[in-house]
Amino acid sequence: MHSQPMPGRGPSRRTTTYVQTVSGGAPQGMPAAGAGPSISDALLAHLGPEGGLLPVISSAWPPYEHVNVQVALDRWLARHGAPFTLSGLTGFRHRSFGLPDLFQTETSMHMTLGGVPMSDQPSGPGEQTRSCVQCGLYLVEGLAAPDDGDQSGDPKPPMALLLRGSDQRGPQHDVSLEITCADRAMARKAVAEIRRLAVELSVYRGHVLEFGGEMFGPHQTLLNFRDRPAMQRTELILPPGMLEGIEEQILGVNQHRATLLAHGQHLKRGVLLFGPPGTGKTHTVRYLMSRLPESTVVVLTGNALGMIKQACEVARALEPALVVVEDVDLIAQDRAMGPHANPLLFQLLNEMDGLDDDADVTFVLTTNRVDVLEPALAMRPGRVDHAVEVPLPDSDGRRRLLELYRGGLDLDLSGAEGLIERMEGVTASFVKELIRRAALIAMKDKAAPSPKAPLSVSLAHLDEALEILAGARHQLTRRLLGAPDQLQEGSG
Repeated sequence: MHSQPMPGRGPSRRTTTYVQTVSGGAPQGMPAAGAGPSISDALLAHLGPEGGLLPVISSAWPPYEHVNVQVALDRWLARHGAPFTLSGLTGFRHRSFGLPDLFQTETSMHMTLGGVPMSDQPSGPGEQTRSCVQCGLYLVEGLAAPDDGDQSGDPKPPMALLLRGSDQRGPQHDVSLEITCADRAMARKAVAEIRRLAVELSVYRGHVLEFGGEMFGPHQTLLNFRDRPAMQRTELILPPGMLEGIEEQILGVNQHRATLLAHGQHLKRGVLLFGPPGTGKTHTVRYLMSRLPESTVVVLTGNALGMIKQACEVARALEPALVVVEDVDLIAQDRAMGPHANPLLFQLLNEMDGLDDDADVTFVLTTNRVDVLEPALAMRPGRVDHAVEVPLPDSDGRRRLLELYRGGLDLDLSGAEGLIERMEGVTASFVKELIRRAALIAMKDKAAPSPKAPLSVSLAHLDEALEILAGARHQLTRRLLGAPDQLQEGSG
């Protein structure tokens, strides 16, 4: 039994087919019909005998924009209130064709009108999805367009629209929309309005996004939603004055953008966070995300670093935006596709330079190897206007990290100066692991401790955990945690 799919949460994998008849923008689902007229006959009956000769206006979007194109098309149809019918095309998969081809008998012989194939596309964090047409033919009656300036009252000619989603295993790589109509200007205006609505109503706006496909993911998209971090300022342990400078450059510009623009000042900015691994660069980025709740955040990391161009396009369209490129040194030598392409780092710098001065887009780059980046950044001055070295924590920072990572432990730090001194040169990651190991040692002293019972961790437990991590057997562990090869020996 066929049913009409509804937007919102749904199963991770679902394809539903149905035929939809709409009057005045109000859709009604109905079971797929039996054999009916051929596609070409339906088009000619709707558009007239010269329908195959009418101009076709087309537009294309990247695969991850499928959900936004569907949202925009639905809004456009509802706004104009014109009756329409929606039908699917059987046998469309793995085939290359456009709206003009559907008027040809030889094409129609291999495809017929049928149920509308739907796919669930991500529409928000927490596995939210929206059902989108994978391949559908919309036959639209004369538009009622009160906002187009036409007061003549003359009837508008009918339209035919073909919407196709991406087929990653076939020749249809992009999302495409084609419109044919006797009034070419009206078709052009429809495409332009749908493109504008796709940006205006984008489901990505104001969310944290990450480029990178999921090998076993349910959706054919390279852009995924991530939960926005919730971090307090006290959770970030940095040297005095460092965070204030970062906040002024990023949050301050965001807060005062209207005043800055009014006085001829630009908004785009680039911030580079560099330093040893495990010192808090990623934590700083997470804190900035939490302080910009209305900004769209686009994160590039790992294998997705090659999608710089797409990330910048999303950021420009959905500003105010924050583009995060982690471990940017990894693209200092990697080249884009093509024998004469520039390194991806140069492509990133070009994208940063190509922004208009009034573009409210912030780039935050992180690296453990600033020496690899410095020559390229010096060749392209002005892309990064604030560079911050995030150092290893000093003694005060190490004490604050012990307090931060204690969580719900009853941690006794009285007389811990010697322990803190021995940890010179370690990272925040090392301190976090040290406390966990001390907690496990403390639990050995208790017989089957209750998870809800208080757990006391003494300085002796911390010293024992440090002795274990400082031992010869854990030399590689220390390196992986960002600690020096040799820790200072204890007084005992």
